[in-house]
Amino acid sequence: MKILFSNLGYATGIDGTLGHHARKALRHAFQTKAMQHQVLLQFGAIIEQNDPDLCCLIEIDRGSAHSNAFNQIEALRSTNYPVFDIADKYGPRSRLSKMPFHHGKSNGFLSKVPLEFSHLYFESGSKRLIYKIQLAPELTLFFAHFSLSKKVRTKQFLEMRKLVESTTGQVILLGDFNIFTGLGELEPLVAGNVLQLLNAPAVPTFRFHRWQHMLDLCLYSPSLAAEIKLSVIKQSFSDHDALLVELG
Repeated sequence: MKILFSNLGYATGIDGTLGHHARKALRHAFQTKAMQHQVLLQFGAIIEQNDPDLCCLIEIDRGSAHSNAFNQIEALRSTNYPVFDIADKYGPRSRLSKMPFHHGKSNGFLSKVPLEFSHLYFESGSKRLIYKIQLAPELTLFFAHFSLSKKVRTKQFLEMRKLVESTTGQVILLGDFNIFTGLGELEPLVAGNVLQLLNAPAVPTFRFHRWQHMLDLCLYSPSLAAEIKLSVIKQSFSDHDALLVELG
């Protein structure tokens, strides 16, 4: 099984370089449908080249004022990936989800086959959505977009640990962890060997100008060590790289 995880950055096409941030700054406020379609074609090429069974997506727009009401998940759907879901990243009760700029900001997934899944929510933070996907009877995948605030994401990590500990069988956790102060922030998740980090510590996944950092991570149950591996895939249209997790 292959799982692709990507922060699409709402398909702005900004790659993290200073030049892109300067020249394309207006895309943070409004994007044409043609620009978004061009970015999604590039991501589609990554999907075609790597042929994942499941694509886990964060920062994807299902139709907001920012995206000119363009539904990006619909643009990514294909005959190879007929199964999909997309949900508000802020949660159904959030005031942010009702604001024009935020309405439609989502996380979601594409899959080749039907999978049992559910939406869970953090108690802390503004971005609260957690996807729980059952890959096999004894294998569960979670993915989320953690808070930019260190104080809040520490609370979210503690919540996630409880969720992992209450889950039967093996676990894979994918996400944009936003650990700007380093790998030590993961202590609530890795203490006691509950989960282990799959990423190579020297390989960054995020860039801003000359600054690079590891933000997009895969954590996993130690019993999966012999059968799980990770590749980092460059995305020319985003300041985040994609992760490809392979099992078996």
